[in-house]
Amino acid sequence: MKRQSLFLALLVLPLLACGGVDVASEDVTPETELGSVESQLQPNWASCSGDSDCISNRCGCNGGTTRVCLPNSTYPKQCGNWTACTSDSQCTSNWCGCNGGQVSVCLPNSSYPKTCT
Repeated sequence: MKRQSLFLALLVLPLLACGGVDVASEDVTPETELGSVESQLQPNWASCSGDSDCISNRCGCNGGTTRVCLPNSTYPKQCGNWTACTSDSQCTSNWCGCNGGQVSVCLPNSSYPKTCT
């Protein structure tokens, strides 16, 4: 019995060390390999970083400071002060810049410099 256990251990251990046994591709269903794109889309009010993250295809702040999936175009995409931005149109103040820092954010108004360090 000890000899059989030793034989199995010598057979199984190298397989485990190498990452297991390869599975033939026909044994894996497409759902296992890749999730559907739709299942990755976020519902309304879920956190997002861009329009393509949302079921509604609309990501924005609705005047607040957190980017979320907005239900439709009646909700404004613009963000409030000190929210990360890449363009003026993303801000309720229409003024995106670094204010001497390193990260572009929505600045309260044009008296804040857009310059970055």
